[in-house]
Amino acid sequence: MKIYQPRFVIFFLVMLIVPGMISYIGGWDTKLDRLFVLKAFSIACFMTVLYYLLLKNGLGRSK
Repeated sequence: MKIYQPRFVIFFLVMLIVPGMISYIGGWDTKLDRLFVLKAFSIACFMTVLYYLLLKNGLGRSK
């Protein structure tokens, strides 16, 4: 299983946009600066790798 499959790329892009959008609309982050982009990117990377590992280790297998 490779992490560059389209479902993981789409998941990464969604995780890049959605948490940052919620944080900005919710008022926790009011400035779109370098730190905001870094936080969004780190959340997206972490969640994508976690999703990849969960699927790779058998959570995605049907019995």
